[in-house]
Amino acid sequence: MQFLKKSILAAASLFIVSATVLSSCAPKSSCDTLVCQNGGTCAADFCSCVTGYDGPQCENKITDRYIGTYAGYTRPRLGQPTHSDTVDVYVASNPLTLSVVRRRDPATIFTGLIQNQNNTIVVNDLVNENVRTVVNISIKNANSVNATKVLNLNLVTYISGIKDNELEFSGELIK
Repeated sequence: MQFLKKSILAAASLFIVSATVLSSCAPKSSCDTLVCQNGGTCAADFCSCVTGYDGPQCENKITDRYIGTYAGYTRPRLGQPTHSDTVDVYVASNPLTLSVVRRRDPATIFTGLIQNQNNTIVVNDLVNENVRTVVNISIKNANSVNATKVLNLNLVTYISGIKDNELEFSGELIK
């Protein structure tokens, strides 16, 4: 009986030591240590981010690279003088929708979706009876040539299909 107890104890000890050694040698997934933020989930050792976030651990809110106040100049196209202007960009509703408003025309707010791959805010044409307004907005990130972000806004108004007015704003991020 004593021999049987010792044999069972030795076999159990050998099993525990073997299991511990083998499990510590098993390859581990980086998902065991990778912490995905803002609702992201780890799959295949990478974070899969929910809409509105990116980065290795979903730590970056996409809108953060666009929102702010841009100061610059508006150049009207119909012989009017260039004048200083300010444009504000802020989050509108969902994680990828931004609103853009010129302080010289605060009643007109352009709202559109971010296209992150080419740094544009896509605003659908605004149509009001026979007036159609086409808006193009792009934001250039800081680089070695330009130390700050630059927002370009181009606005063209058509009345009954004929170009009536055009203006262009270009400004740098100030806050």
